[in-house]
Amino acid sequence: MKRSASLLFLVFFLVLPLGLRAAIEKDLGQALAFFRVTNAQADQASLIDTIEQRPALVIDLRGLTCEPDFVAALYTALAKTPPPHAVRIVLINTATTQSLIAALDDDALLSVITLAPRTPNFASDIVIATTSEEERLALEALSNGAPVEKLIGDTRDKRRYDEAKLVHDHTNGITPAEDEIPPDAEDDTVTTEPAKKKPTVADKKAEPPPRDLVLERAVQLHRALLALKKL
Repeated sequence: MKRSASLLFLVFFLVLPLGLRAAIEKDLGQALAFFRVTNAQADQASLIDTIEQRPALVIDLRGLTCEPDFVAALYTALAKTPPPHAVRIVLINTATTQSLIAALDDDALLSVITLAPRTPNFASDIVIATTSEEERLALEALSNGAPVEKLIGDTRDKRRYDEAKLVHDHTNGITPAEDEIPPDAEDDTVTTEPAKKKPTVADKKAEPPPRDLVLERAVQLHRALLALKKL
């Protein structure tokens, strides 16, 4: 009987995390933390604790569905008087629960800046030029355990849009012109290409990891704020 009870407990212990999907947490350097919520109910307490302990924080809510109690708890945590050097960069997209997006769109949240992929009829403080496929691949890689630093491309060439200007424009409520925003990966130019060979196993292994342009911009924004002594 005791063996059966122990076996049931072991099965429950192994299966439960699969259903809850633990939050993804990472230190991004220079006192910036990253917290991706994968299950609102399971991650709520940890997220609130992280907000209280880490003044500079990227909160990833992309694709998150949640109940009103999560929205209320997050709003309350973010509405508290922020500590010195605080910035809460919140990543959202069209799949994020609409009531959560609406709660974040509040001028009373002094330290909050929202970032989202550029999407028609969808507003955020800063929009990022990326495709839905690029974002899907990046989020899939995150869920599969890809190292965050591999997805943000810190060693790549600096993007054309000057991050210092981005901060200045955001502070003054200026929306950047289209020609100042990094272009999408898509190209409307029609070109003729030779038929592609079916990729081999070796080719797939050599492929670079997806690039999370939204998260990458969040890190760049934090670095720009530091450089401008805004934090």
